[in-house]
Parts: sequence; structure tokens; C-alpha cells
Amino acid sequence: MATLDGIEPLRDQLTAVIRERIASGEYPRGSKLPTARELADEFGISARTVTDALAVLRESGELIGVRGRGVFVRPTD
Repeated sequence: MATLDGIEPLRDQLTAVIRERIASGEYPRGSKLPTARELADEFGISARTVTDALAVLRESGELIGVRGRGVFVRPTD
């Protein structure tokens, strides 16, 4: 299980972890991310915190949400 630790809010820490996973190719461009519940279980945090982190990444254009399908890493243009 991955862990989050530090003085930054959990949302910000998770946002950084997801960005790192995208950059490393663990979450390739166009791929579907794990569900909020799966990420919450992995990190031992609330699904609400995960949802907030995903919202930050959607607002910045790094992720796209598709209703009924999930959240995806934005494909390259």
C-alpha cells in the first residue's frame, strides 16, 4: 500500500502522486484511472479526498472525466 505523509493536505499529496504516476507512465496517456474507492483504499484516505484531488487534475486539464465510464489521463493532442 502506498502512503501519504507530510505536512501538505492529503488532497495535494495525492495530486502530486497521480502526476508522478502519469509522468512515469504508470498511468499512460488515455488510460483509465482506478476508481476513487480503489485509490481511497490504496492510500487509506476518504473517497471525498480522492474526488477532490481528481477535480484539481481535471480543472488543470490533466485528466478528463467521462460520465458513466470513469476518469482518464488526457491523451496527447
